[in-house]
Amino acid sequence: SPKTPREPLRPLRGVRGGPSAGAEQLGAQLGGPLGAGGVDAGGDQPRGAEAAEAQAAIRAKEDDFERKRKAEEENKREQLEQLKAEYDSQEKRKVEERLKSLEKQAAARSQRKQRTEKLNQKREEKIVKKQCAWLERANGEIFDIMAEQDAEDERLAQDVEAARERKRSKEQVLRDVKAEEKALRQELEFKREEKNEERASQRALRGIFEVDKLKTEATEELESFILNPDPVPLRQVLAGRMRPVPTVTELLAAYKDQKEELQELVEQDIPTRALLRNQTLFQYVRDIQMKAEAVRIRPPQPQMVDLGKSRNRASHSPRKSTSPKAMRNTNSSMRFTR
Repeated sequence: SPKTPREPLRPLRGVRGGPSAGAEQLGAQLGGPLGAGGVDAGGDQPRGAEAAEAQAAIRAKEDDFERKRKAEEENKREQLEQLKAEYDSQEKRKVEERLKSLEKQAAARSQRKQRTEKLNQKREEKIVKKQCAWLERANGEIFDIMAEQDAEDERLAQDVEAARERKRSKEQVLRDVKAEEKALRQELEFKREEKNEERASQRALRGIFEVDKLKTEATEELESFILNPDPVPLRQVLAGRMRPVPTVTELLAAYKDQKEELQELVEQDIPTRALLRNQTLFQYVRDIQMKAEAVRIRPPQPQMVDLGKSRNRASHSPRKSTSPKAMRNTNSSMRFTR
């Protein structure tokens, strides 16, 4: 508990300003100010006696008041000492109780720690046992899975080997079939080559026979023309004037191509295509025109050689055709016919 503060001294009841103020007030009540020695300066003897009695009474009251004050201070000091002793004993008791509670708490913490350590140790032991059991069980399962996998791998290897064997057998059969087909084709090719050689030889013989026949006919015709000139020209001369003419199929195909090209030319955007080809419009049109002229099929035209021969034949008589130049022309026509 806190210390009790010391109370100040209380003045006399009904008197302000302490003992000296009380004496002055008492003197005023008794008849005015007191002189030195308690006797009025201009008063008489009885008044001085009263003043002395009053002064004595004041001193008695002051002594009484001082004694009471000291007694009260002594009581208060004793109470303060008592309070200090009680406060020290309480503080000491509180410290002892605090120490005891701390000791109890330390003991409780130690017990809890020991109990926690025991529980943790038991938990660790159980965890280790569970882990060992799980590891043993997992290893067993792994070994079982490995055994199953090995068996499955062995079965797959056997199946793969069997499949490869079947594939090899099929491939061997296919190779045998291909070899037979190849041998058959080679045999057929050999026979075809023999037939082609035979046909070529026969064709060559027929060609030689036809050439000899044509030579013989040309010689006989020339000899007959020399002996009996005729205004009708010789066959070899007419054959020399013939020019190759495209067939109807070629003409129809060319007509179809030209028709499609014309339709494409009508539908296309010529300026855009010229721009894409990085050409001017006139260059692009010129290229189209040159391409069309290159693929166009032209009809056979008479040549100046034929016209010259006709004029020469009309100007000269038939009898003068036996000149060396006419003979050379006849021989060239015969070579062309061959």
